[in-house]
Amino acid sequence: MNRLNCLLVIVAFALLAACAQAPPKPDTQAMVAAANKLDQSFIEAFNRGDADALAALYWNSPDVVSYPPDTLQARGVEAIRKANAASFSAMKGAKLELTETHQVPAGDVVIGWGLFRVTVPLADGKTTEMVGRYTDVKSERDGKWVYLMDHGSMPLPPPPAK
Repeated sequence: MNRLNCLLVIVAFALLAACAQAPPKPDTQAMVAAANKLDQSFIEAFNRGDADALAALYWNSPDVVSYPPDTLQARGVEAIRKANAASFSAMKGAKLELTETHQVPAGDVVIGWGLFRVTVPLADGKTTEMVGRYTDVKSERDGKWVYLMDHGSMPLPPPPAK
């Protein structure tokens, strides 16, 4: 084998080795920070009663889905906006607090879960509290972090005493 062929073989192997390297690992700390920031934006929009701002936090795709505590399912950003608007109308002045949060990166998404409390003012000046749990999947889509799916639920009340 002459020197030129030998050099070409070495270059070819070097290129193959470079292509075979694993892709860079995602920056999981940055992913969790982005997921936390998205959750904070959710809390702020919820506490303002701003259904449009909440809808803007979701992936603009027909595949996005939300399972809010008071609606069976909202699929698509417009359905999510309408479901939140109806909730805000029924619970004027409601305030959301995440009381326990977890964020775990998995590939290009962050899986979140935890507990929440919603405090709702009543007509008599008192308040009522609802506690529940949530799960969500967040990821960067089209250059911004968004919810791909979320599910909020509340436990059933205890059965009536006999």
